[in-house]
Amino acid sequence: MRVLVLTADYPPRTWSGIGAAVQRQARALAALGVQVTVLVPDPDPAPDGAVEIRSLAGPRCPVDPRAYDLVHLHSLALAELAAELHRRFGLPLLYTAHALVDRELEPSPEAAFWAAVQARVLRLSQRAIFLSDAERDAAVARWPELASRSVVVPNGLALEPTPAPEPPPPSEGPLVFAGRFARSKGLRVLAAAMDRVFAEEPGARLVLAGGHGDGEGRRAVSDLARAHPGRCEVRGWLPQPALRSLFAGASAVLVPSLYEPFGQVALEAMAVGAPVLASAVGGLRQIAGPGSGGRLVEGHDPEDWARATLALLRSPSERCRLRRQGPAHVAAHFEISRVAGRLLREAYAA
Repeated sequence: MRVLVLTADYPPRTWSGIGAAVQRQARALAALGVQVTVLVPDPDPAPDGAVEIRSLAGPRCPVDPRAYDLVHLHSLALAELAAELHRRFGLPLLYTAHALVDRELEPSPEAAFWAAVQARVLRLSQRAIFLSDAERDAAVARWPELASRSVVVPNGLALEPTPAPEPPPPSEGPLVFAGRFARSKGLRVLAAAMDRVFAEEPGARLVLAGGHGDGEGRRAVSDLARAHPGRCEVRGWLPQPALRSLFAGASAVLVPSLYEPFGQVALEAMAVGAPVLASAVGGLRQIAGPGSGGRLVEGHDPEDWARATLALLRSPSERCRLRRQGPAHVAAHFEISRVAGRLLREAYAA
C-alpha cells in the first residue's frame, strides 16, 4: 500500500504535538510495510529513515499522485491540496481530525473560516478518523452522515525499552504543565489553583513547558510567573528527550484542559511514570481513567483542582501507585505499532 500523508507540522521543526504524533504514526506504518510519503510545506525537510519526506515549497507537486493508493490529511492548512488530489486523481481521502475547530476556538471570523474548511473536508472524506470516542460522538451529533464512515484511532507512542524511573523523594520534583499556552488548556484554572497550592505547600514548585497559543493563555502564564517568582518557571518548548526527563522527575503533571480531543501530554507523562491529574473531558476520560497512571478531576473549579493537587502531593503512596500503573496502561492501549495496525485495518483497508 502507498500512502500520501499531508501535514503542516512535522519534526524537527514542530509547533504542536501533532507533528510528533504524525511522525510516530508514519514510522510505524513504514515498519508494517506501507510505503509512506509525507508532504510538508517546509522548504528543506529533514530525512526520516524509511519515511520519504518531500517539500511542497516548489511550484509543482513533488510526487506523481497516481503512484499512491490514498491521501491522508492531518492539517487543515493543506485541505485544498487534499481535495484537489481527491478530485483530479480519484485518490480516496482520509482525514484525521486532531480537534473540532468550533469546539476548540473561541468564536471569531478566523475560527468560522477554519470550521467551514473542516466541514468541507469531513464531507469529502471516505474515512474520518477521530482520536477518541468523545470526539467522534460530538462530530456525529453535528454531522450524522459521519456515523457510517468514521472510526476512532488514537495517537500512539513508541515506548522506550527502559523501565520507568523510581519515584523521586516526596520533597523533590516540580509540578509540571506542558503544551500550548491557550485558553482551552485551562491555564486560568491552573493559575488560580496554584495560588492556594503555593500558600499551603511552601516547597511546591511549578514548571511550565510550552509556548504559543492565544492571548488569554499567554496572559495567564505571565500573571502566574509574576505572582510567584522563584516558584514558577517558564521554560518554553522543550525537545522530546528534555520533556520526557522533566515528566519523569515530576511530582505530578497537571492537565486542566477545558477541551481536549485526545490528551497527548497526559499519555506521554504516564509513559515515563509521571502521576497525572487531568480534567474529565474529551479524550482525557479514556487516557487518564481507572487503571491508568492518572486521576480525573471533575469540573474546572480552581478549588477542586487545588484540593486534588494538594492531596496528591501529600500522598507518596498514591503517587507511587500511579507511577507503576502508567507505563503498563500506555503499553497495553497506546503502543504505536498496535495503533498503526488499527489504522491499517479500520481505515486504510476500508
